[in-house]
Amino acid sequence: MNRELRSVCPHDCPDTCGIIAHVKDGKLVKVKGDPGHFLTRGFLCQKVKNYPERVYSPDRVLYPLKRIGGKGSGKFERISWDEAIETITSKFKDIISKYGNESILPFSGSGTLGLVNGNVAGKRFFNRLGASSLDRTICSKGGRIGYKYTLGASFGADPLAIPQSRLIISWGTNPYYTNIHQIPLIKEAKKNGAYYVVINPNRVKSVEMADLFIQPAPGSDAALALGVMNIIINESLYDEEFVNNHTEGFEALSERVQEYPLDRVEDITGVDKETIRKFAAVYAGRKPSFIYAGSGMQHHTNGGMMIRTISCLPGLTGAWKYPGGGMFYPTSEAFPISWDVLEGKDLCPNSSRSINMNQLGLTLLNAEPGVYGLYVYNSNPAAVLFNQRKVIEGLKREDLFTVVHEQLLTDTARYADIVLPATTEFEHTDLHHSYFHLSLQLNEPVIEPLGESRPNIDTFNILAKSMGFQDNCFDETAIDIIIRALGIDSWYLRGITLERLRNEGAVRLNVPGEFHMPYKGLKFPTPSGKIEFYSEKMKLDGYDPLPAHISIGEGPLTSPDLYKKHPIYLLTPSAKSFLNSNFANIPNSRTEEKRPTLEMNAIDANKRNIKTGDLVRVFNERGECTLWASVGDDVKEGVAVNKGIWWNRLSPGNSNSNQTTPDRLADMGGGSTYNTNLVQIERVNNGKI
Repeated sequence: MNRELRSVCPHDCPDTCGIIAHVKDGKLVKVKGDPGHFLTRGFLCQKVKNYPERVYSPDRVLYPLKRIGGKGSGKFERISWDEAIETITSKFKDIISKYGNESILPFSGSGTLGLVNGNVAGKRFFNRLGASSLDRTICSKGGRIGYKYTLGASFGADPLAIPQSRLIISWGTNPYYTNIHQIPLIKEAKKNGAYYVVINPNRVKSVEMADLFIQPAPGSDAALALGVMNIIINESLYDEEFVNNHTEGFEALSERVQEYPLDRVEDITGVDKETIRKFAAVYAGRKPSFIYAGSGMQHHTNGGMMIRTISCLPGLTGAWKYPGGGMFYPTSEAFPISWDVLEGKDLCPNSSRSINMNQLGLTLLNAEPGVYGLYVYNSNPAAVLFNQRKVIEGLKREDLFTVVHEQLLTDTARYADIVLPATTEFEHTDLHHSYFHLSLQLNEPVIEPLGESRPNIDTFNILAKSMGFQDNCFDETAIDIIIRALGIDSWYLRGITLERLRNEGAVRLNVPGEFHMPYKGLKFPTPSGKIEFYSEKMKLDGYDPLPAHISIGEGPLTSPDLYKKHPIYLLTPSAKSFLNSNFANIPNSRTEEKRPTLEMNAIDANKRNIKTGDLVRVFNERGECTLWASVGDDVKEGVAVNKGIWWNRLSPGNSNSNQTTPDRLADMGGGSTYNTNLVQIERVNNGKI
């Protein structure tokens, strides 16, 4: 029997696409974009189109496994669920009795962004256990904090209003690879006469349709923004009425931008003065203007301040007055979810210690008190985390008991003592909201779980009972949790029911008007009620209260000796066919990406006698990886790019570029800094394996 059923893409992507799953005789055979979804519009990205290969991959974990070889060997034997649960709970109880509750650490990422299986299920269990909590800062926390200092909330402009914009700026993002359904919106705006600017150290695909391409040095974006502000203020191109009535600290900002004359900005950014002038004139003159700030930009040591500084620009031009104006930053705070209630914060009356996820390796090797139990779900830290050598060294500890609940036998799963089989999105129930568009979507199973796989919610409920926890929440199903979430008293959620979600697919939040204006009446949730160019709260928190450029932590000014040895900035943005490390084991996805590649500027390559197709060693004091060179002019001199996260076991030398990335924390929120990464590059083995 053939059926076409609705599903939802669960992955870490703004689009949160509606999917039509084609099922034949109980098997998923094809996925397509939902033509009735207001954003997906019938097409899916290159990553997700191969999803049936992932569901039925030879790497799929179908049964509980127990390690019988050395850690990392990938040697396991099949066991029953009963034995697996008994082993885990007895080990956890033993660890707690010897070392305390906080010696157990959960580690989860964005393998699914579902409300139930991505957030609620695990947090309830580990709150009740009293385990260490995980500070999940890897993605956007630093930037969100910087954004909030200016605007008061991490609440961006409605992206569906992009066609109303007359200027669109893709700043530090590549929507073709990371937000493909934004492209039709940009194209529609351009048909309406919009001007399109792309700002990126790498010549990304969206440059093909740009009217202006600006290529600043990595980590210099705040200086570029301050140079633009210098022109707008000194030439009186700002919206005086808006500035007078809706901003705080304009005089202080006016003084600050005098520190950024164009000569200095050109020296910092590598962008010529005429280009900066052109950008400033376009930004001040075209209204409404829409800035889309990508997350890669904040993954520098100065990332929080960069987003903070850029977020001041719309305040000068009054962009927030218009549909299609302002700045987009993740819209997650638009969704009125009572996370503390759903995640069982009350189950852990005494707050536990917090571990920053970016520093898992350091934690496993050096934390006091130590970590002796690790439970990994929705993540593949052995491949995706930074300072990879330390992460793997920590995972190899014989006194560390590791559980991995996974769909696939990933790099991380190979270090586990117990591996539990996990369902995919096509096999379980969940509720999804987007951090791009303002809608909710229900996902329900379209096929039966493969083998003995179970979703996170069922697994944690079973573990809770085995641990002896009798709290009522551990009897709740995914549907129970979703009904509770929808029942929260919020104007945004009124009228959104389980029945509507089942019948309609994506249901938009109750936002007034055709487009959501995030700051109603131009009232901003800052201490002053205005956009804060000068932030007293920043000063109290120990930061410069004004926008500023801060030199990144690895560079000619901050670490000149290191820069002499390792003079190339390695950037690791998203690939077209992988999403983080997801899909990196899928043959068709790997074929599309071809092989692990390092994009180099021709000047840097010629200095090292490197040609396209040569095998190169990329290294620094943290580690090294081996990649194939691709030489051209898409990246700036002094910059190299390795797209996507290849699994270690599928990479030359069994390691990927995260061998070189730092686990240093960003200036705000403990964010990641993997783009502040200096390396050296050399040709190896005459350029061949």
